[in-house]
Amino acid sequence: MKTGFTLSSATLVQTGGENIERPIAHAVSILKRDMEKILRPRAAGENTIRIPAPDTSLPAESWIIEVTPGEIHIRYGDSLGCVYALLFISGNFLGVTPFWFWNDQRFVTHDAINIPVGVWRSPPHAVRFRGWFVNDEVLIENWRGEPEHTEHWALIFETLLRCGGNMTIPGTDCNSRKYRGLAADMGLWITHHHAEPLGAEMFLRAYPGKTPSFTVNYRLFEQLWEQAVLEQQKYRVLWNLGFRGQGDRPFWEDDPACASASRRGEIISEVILRQYEIVRRYVDNPVCCINLYGEITGLYREGYLRLPPGIIKIWADNGYGRMVSRRQHNSNPRVPSLPSPEDSPNNRGPHGIYYHCSFHDLQASNHLTMSPNPAEFLAAELGKALDARADEYWIINCGSVKPHVHTLDLAGELWRAGNIDVDTWRVRYAAAYFGKNQAERIAALFRDYAACTAPYGPNEDDRAGEQLWHHPVRELLCRWIAGDAKTCVETLIWLTGEVDFPEQAAILEKICLAAIPRWKNFYEQCAAIAPALDADSLRLFNDTLVLQARLHLNGAAGAAAFCASFRAYAARSPAQSFCLAEQSRAWYEASFRALMEAEHDHWDGYYRGDCLTDIRLTASSLNALVSYIRVAGDGPDFHTWEKEFLAPRPERDIMLLSSKQRALTNDELAARLSAKTATGNSLPLVTAQTGVLVNPSLSKQFGKCPRVEDPEKTSKGLEKSWKN
Repeated sequence: MKTGFTLSSATLVQTGGENIERPIAHAVSILKRDMEKILRPRAAGENTIRIPAPDTSLPAESWIIEVTPGEIHIRYGDSLGCVYALLFISGNFLGVTPFWFWNDQRFVTHDAINIPVGVWRSPPHAVRFRGWFVNDEVLIENWRGEPEHTEHWALIFETLLRCGGNMTIPGTDCNSRKYRGLAADMGLWITHHHAEPLGAEMFLRAYPGKTPSFTVNYRLFEQLWEQAVLEQQKYRVLWNLGFRGQGDRPFWEDDPACASASRRGEIISEVILRQYEIVRRYVDNPVCCINLYGEITGLYREGYLRLPPGIIKIWADNGYGRMVSRRQHNSNPRVPSLPSPEDSPNNRGPHGIYYHCSFHDLQASNHLTMSPNPAEFLAAELGKALDARADEYWIINCGSVKPHVHTLDLAGELWRAGNIDVDTWRVRYAAAYFGKNQAERIAALFRDYAACTAPYGPNEDDRAGEQLWHHPVRELLCRWIAGDAKTCVETLIWLTGEVDFPEQAAILEKICLAAIPRWKNFYEQCAAIAPALDADSLRLFNDTLVLQARLHLNGAAGAAAFCASFRAYAARSPAQSFCLAEQSRAWYEASFRALMEAEHDHWDGYYRGDCLTDIRLTASSLNALVSYIRVAGDGPDFHTWEKEFLAPRPERDIMLLSSKQRALTNDELAARLSAKTATGNSLPLVTAQTGVLVNPSLSKQFGKCPRVEDPEKTSKGLEKSWKN
């Protein structure tokens, strides 16, 4: 006896006409694609998924699915409600997870799926406007694919919709204009980068050579804003008002006439009013917002901004998950960044947040790795935003998506339900993507990951992403090669305080050395779980947790070796410094190889766009340092160290020929010098002032999880051992 609706490959999806709205057409094509993947071909059936015209009695974005043995009937309030209903069928009945693409879900095929008779209704959302800012999307942009990358962007927007999102900033700069039509066609509201008010073209791109000052060229700015509004009239838009510089920085950095806070607030307030008037000229009942981001937070708190009534005020975290103003270079005032009863009358009206899952600040942020702070911490901060009634608008910086799916899933859970039990959610996430058998153990690793990240400052949220192992090292390295390795590197005061170069290197080294044992232990935990995983789960495991841990361990080891190299150089041990610099380069090369190993199947080319952390650049910079040290210590004939440390004693003293063979290359020389010290351990790394050595060789691996070994050797008297 038939007890439900039999969903099969022969089920018809009937839309009721040719004039189907574009978002519904996109969602229908997604559902049909999923049915083709999961349902085996069979003869024509007699049942239908029926999509009639919208039901105006239902609220926007809502839906009702009524299932009978012969039909699935979808009622919906608007096109986005229909999109959500179709994706509900895909997710709940076909089993397609929200991050199916990004986590390489392997689908189980069926002849048919029985759906019980019943009624399903759309749940309410805790947040009104919910979306992703596809920002710093360099991995997406450089990924192998279609010339315009529309396939990848469609997958991003599909994933956002599956997470219950309804809004997006569809890329940075030119991308935001290139892909907003696709996002709108899939049902999403469009909004704008805080540095691109109204989604207008950047001033200097439109008017090269002109002064990008509102006080000087306000008419040109207004032309850009008006053009942007006209271009987007056909979309549903949350109009972002505001004013920053020609790049993601304050405009007054390029305009010396704006020295005082009052003058800055006056200009921004005037700009916002003019933008607001332009939008209202062309759009009925527009929804407008302003980002209280970075330096704007302080101006607002101090009462220097005048805002039109009713616009959504968007508060931002600092990039590390704490709802305070972000660090700008060495300035870190940490102004609270949520509405409070003590705020000015401007505080009345709706509020929202801008929150980072991905962040890039050229300091210690996470672009290739997930948030360095615990999920419990992130959930608590997002909960504070809900408690403060900042629930009108959430825009989540999703970066290039794949490295951040775990945190994005957390944010989606909160904007849907408004609360979360983090432990339960973590196990559910692990079960969905890695299988139920090892879900609790993998969930524990996701929990422990944040405990391994490096604390670098006094605040709870001062925990480092992978960029800490790269940007400070390159800054120190450039100063060293430039010949000034004594005075303070000003761009690192945020990390070290105002101390001289040697102390800055020592502080960074201390952070590295504390992090290395934690990440080594994390590897051991990964290795213990790996044998219990099937092939698909193991590959995802290696591409996510293991890859990101490798980037941290290799990065910390590479930075520690760099700092040790400087210590040796300062102690007038150039050959030892040379070996350690080469060791550092090898660790960074290992990080780059880890990225390349994750470029399998359709991910081929995904990491070629790593230009923000830029692991390969760090490795090549270390290569330059290795050559610099050798030129200074082994030149100009480049046989000095070979004769002094490697040649038999008689050969050091009897020299009838200046040399008998070509000079060794840098890596050959470093390998032989190191082997002289620790036989069987090429390129030893000094990881502590006590002299513990770590072998970075990736020849001994568990799957893709390298087992980092400790040969229990020391570096005391390193050059002396070479001579002996």
